Amino acid sequence: MDDMDPFEARLLFGNMLDNLTGAQPTIDRVSSFALKNASLADDLFECINEKLTKMPVPPRLNILLMLDAILKHSTTWTSLIERNIARIVAHTTPKDDPRGDSNVVQTQKLVDGWRRKHTFQKHVVDEMDERLAARKSLGEGGMRHQDILKRIEEDRERHKRHKEDVWIRKPNEEPLDELRVYWDSVSEFNDADWMEIEAENAEFRKECQISALEHSS
Repeated sequence: MDDMDPFEARLLFGNMLDNLTGAQPTIDRVSSFALKNASLADDLFECINEKLTKMPVPPRLNILLMLDAILKHSTTWTSLIERNIARIVAHTTPKDDPRGDSNVVQTQKLVDGWRRKHTFQKHVVDEMDERLAARKSLGEGGMRHQDILKRIEEDRERHKRHKEDVWIRKPNEEPLDELRVYWDSVSEFNDADWMEIEAENAEFRKECQISALEHSS
């Protein structure tokens, strides 16, 4: 795969990005392609930039989720992503577009994880945190009800996959290694957690209202 023609790789990768969703299988598929073609990272990243500016705001979160998957398995991409990640976060949560509100909570979770793992330099993470802290609106601005339910289901699927991955342990690991994994994955309760609670409560109220209307009709 490393010998793939750059034009062909961009064409294939672009098609994969067009079909990228928040579902874990599609994230794995696209990130795996990027990892296998790491020698073409610059070309593939140009493709990411092109797609990012053309797609609607809510699905831009899927680009961040895909990049996070790449970062978990490769250091080759890290410097390239680090140079662009603050701009990508800005595109994912644009302050002048209320549809970006729906991406704030999940984006903050990703940024918090990158800070805990020291994935990027501190000033890069600080810049992303400042941008997210400036966002005041909550909710799923501009998203249809069916899209909201789809995102909830995708979030649950990713959480389930994460829990499954945690249970897979190396046979020769040290007794305290598993404890360290849990310890490092826990962050202090912060504003992002409150935002998530309020957003989930809002969605629960919407579902209750819709359910009540369906039963009354």
